[in-house]
Amino acid sequence: MSGDVFVGVLGPTVVRRHGRDVVAGGPAPRTVLCRLIVAGGRFVALDALVDGLWPHEPPPSARITVQGYLSVLRRALEPDRPPRAPGRLLVRDGTGYALRLTPATLDTDRFGAALHQGRDLLAAGDPRSALARLDEALALWRGPAYADCADRPFVIAEAHRLRELRTAAVEHRLAALVELGAHETAAAQLRAFLAEHPLRERAWALLARALYLTGRQGDALEVLRDARRRLMDDLGVEPGADLAGLQHEILAHTVDAAPAGNLPHPVSDLVGRVTERQAVTDLLRRHRLVTLTGAGGMGKTRLALAVAADRSDPDGPWLVELAGLHEPAVLAERVCAALRIAGPGSTGTLVAALRTRELLIVLDNCEHLVGAAGVLVSALLRACPQVRVLATSRESLRVDGEHLFDVPPLSAGEAVELFTARAAAVLSGRRPGPAERHPIARLCAALDHMPLAIEFAAAQSRVLSPRQILARLDDRFAVLAGPRTASRHATMLGLMDAWYELLTTAEQELLSALAVFEGGFGLTGATAVAGRADTLAVLTALVEKSLVQADDRRFMLLETIRRYAVRRTSPARRHALGVRHTTWVLHLADAAGEQLRGPAGAAWMRRLHLESDNVRAALRRAATAGDTAAVLRIAGGLHWYWYRQGRVTEGLRCLEPALRQADPSVHDPARIARAAVGLALLRYLGGAHDQVAEALAVAARHGAATDDLAVRAQVLATVAYFQAGAGDVDAATANATEALALARTAGHRATAAEALMCLGEAERRSGRLERATATFTAALREADGCGHGWAAVSVLWLMSKVELAADRPDRAAALIRRMLEEAHRGADTTGWLVAVAMSAHLLALAGRTAAAADLLGTVRALGDRVGYQAEAMDAELAGYLATLQPCGVSPGS
Repeated sequence: MSGDVFVGVLGPTVVRRHGRDVVAGGPAPRTVLCRLIVAGGRFVALDALVDGLWPHEPPPSARITVQGYLSVLRRALEPDRPPRAPGRLLVRDGTGYALRLTPATLDTDRFGAALHQGRDLLAAGDPRSALARLDEALALWRGPAYADCADRPFVIAEAHRLRELRTAAVEHRLAALVELGAHETAAAQLRAFLAEHPLRERAWALLARALYLTGRQGDALEVLRDARRRLMDDLGVEPGADLAGLQHEILAHTVDAAPAGNLPHPVSDLVGRVTERQAVTDLLRRHRLVTLTGAGGMGKTRLALAVAADRSDPDGPWLVELAGLHEPAVLAERVCAALRIAGPGSTGTLVAALRTRELLIVLDNCEHLVGAAGVLVSALLRACPQVRVLATSRESLRVDGEHLFDVPPLSAGEAVELFTARAAAVLSGRRPGPAERHPIARLCAALDHMPLAIEFAAAQSRVLSPRQILARLDDRFAVLAGPRTASRHATMLGLMDAWYELLTTAEQELLSALAVFEGGFGLTGATAVAGRADTLAVLTALVEKSLVQADDRRFMLLETIRRYAVRRTSPARRHALGVRHTTWVLHLADAAGEQLRGPAGAAWMRRLHLESDNVRAALRRAATAGDTAAVLRIAGGLHWYWYRQGRVTEGLRCLEPALRQADPSVHDPARIARAAVGLALLRYLGGAHDQVAEALAVAARHGAATDDLAVRAQVLATVAYFQAGAGDVDAATANATEALALARTAGHRATAAEALMCLGEAERRSGRLERATATFTAALREADGCGHGWAAVSVLWLMSKVELAADRPDRAAALIRRMLEEAHRGADTTGWLVAVAMSAHLLALAGRTAAAADLLGTVRALGDRVGYQAEAMDAELAGYLATLQPCGVSPGS
């Protein structure tokens, strides 16, 4: 039957029977096979087969030779066919030969079916299922179509058709990523796609949409301009209506937002777990807190993500990963960051943002934070009636209303299915055959049907058969035999020991180095800590062996593997790797301090978000060692990130003890001053306004003692900022003037922009409006020149206040429009909210009170969602908005 046969031409030609490769002859017989496949089941005359091999001068024996090749193919395709019996797959009649394959037999048919299913699912509004089918389709490609005979005339048209279909599949897949909200990943892949296919209008539109939805409106518009230039240069045509319409949507801020949530896209299907998936779904329908418990490696996280993906909460399922978090005090900040809630990261901020939202939070790996997680979850469940929590933990959270679900091992059949699927993934699609089913079943039973253990074992299938893997484990478990209560731990440990010993020395050493990272790492970090010239090559080997996970140029160790690698590393080497890791974070913080207030600021915000667990690990290590200098250096570089991201608790927990321990006779006064500036900003943001002056005094004292002109300028500009806000215009003017002179001498344009902004604010508060406008204009020019987005947004806001005071609302509106664009480009959520609130005030001044009230209600609702109310941070703005109270909208409503 053709169902036992698989023929592949999406790459080098292959023939498989029962999952095993069979010999289909050399290049010439494979060319004959391809000629028959291209015919699509139609009969091909013997002379046409000869022409396919020798299009110009066939040898005298060509017909006999081709018949010999046909015999080779028949034996490969139908080895059990009795002599002289008619063929079932390779058939013959009076006109020639034909290949009769079912659609599931040929990889091009499988590809086409999966592509069409993926396209239809995408059109039907199911991007997650579409992505899975499109990935299946693209995984069938092993190289260029008809690679063995790509230059033959008979195959050129068909190969071109398949290439076009593959390009369409990639484009559909990228569209699914955009619809799923994976905008950063999609944008990077779309740029690479457009480098190969620059005339695909849909891809240009997808890239622009993805950039816009990450808050990069300017980049999105530039992409549309690039698309127009390319189409005009290469084709001489204007872009179609879709691109033009998208440009209008971006300018009007009417592009459809991404679906709420942040669930990762699974790299493989969930095997089995049908009963457990339904049971947990039912529990979540009836109860608001469900905790999945069970041993490590039992598949709690994978089950939780599958259940979450099945739900349709309007405000989205959100994943909060806790494996790399060790400080219970910053748990609320981690949840705020994962849910993209701005403002101080506290339980109160979280409750205020979620009070009216309907969503599911997946708290993953809670076992080391059970107490803090229980307190936070209790607060959320009490105050937020439409929030549900699905937690994974090795133990209960001990919270009222909690319902436990103990995740069991896989069933015997599911375990075999999982091993078979994962083995096929490392064997280029070839699944273990029926003869291997029994040793696979024995192997899975030896592994107690634990999913993670089975996946590890299956990853070795590239070099070992199931029997060989089982033999190695049998030897290991004989040594580890112990009480049954400890068998799963022994099983996992034995399995890890077995695969660890298969690694080369270089791979073992790199795995130990990677275990020092928390929350993932990039290639640059891995190379710095490992100190190896061959890091990329060895890291690639670890990825191929499924020991390191890779996603969008970032890598991660599963927590189970990381802990095992730490266990296999000597204390002396662990200490040395820790020192290297801290050194790497120190350099990261130094670079961040230079870049955060420049054109790369948004990119550095995203990078620091990714590295936040590594930063915490280095700070914890330095604090434990009493290395105050390292803590001050890291804090000095990162305080602007903490301030702009609302990470008040995290920053204060680092800064306050470090500054108490700082000794000016030992530690660099510049680093003390910079850390004190961060302390002042975070205390202000956290509402401890009465403690800001103390931090500013520390900053001023140590700033005056340093020869670092840039630091001195930054300290004076910060002091002037608070003085201007408090109305102390003389002191603000003096300090800002000195800060400006120092910043210009040091060549630090970002601080110069801030100093000019403070000078302008002092003049505005003194009533010198024309001088204020001139100074603000200079500040804006300086901010634009160095890419300091926050300063540009702040200056535009203050300039709009000048225009309002001068009774020029039209000019104020123009400034607010630009402020909105700047805030959107820089992903400045708080600045954007302030600009929208000011827009509501301007609408009221124009007599459009109903529209103003609607807009203010919207901005306050959005403020609740992200934990930031603009008027609460600015008394003047609160005064402006008070004019809308007669319309039924009051501050804080």
